[in-house]
Amino acid sequence: MTVALADNEITIWWVTLGLGLTVAIVVVILLSLLTGLVRDIDRNVDDVWQTATRVARNTTTVWILGQTAGLSAVLRDEVAQHAALFESVKRRR
Repeated sequence: MTVALADNEITIWWVTLGLGLTVAIVVVILLSLLTGLVRDIDRNVDDVWQTATRVARNTTTVWILGQTAGLSAVLRDEVAQHAALFESVKRRR
């Protein structure tokens, strides 16, 4: 027994296959775009991570700045004493 398809059924099959191929191509294109977007995001996240790491490394000793003003005043007083001593020795000569 031979089963024959009518012309309109064959056309419907070709249209269905064409739509399936079109959908497959669109899916491949969208997945390619998504892959590129994910790579771009990954690269930018890596850049942000490296920058944050450098900032953290460069700011680990910021707490010492609170002591710097007081120690600078002590150093200034010490230098003033040395200068005064130098001037007194210089005058004696």
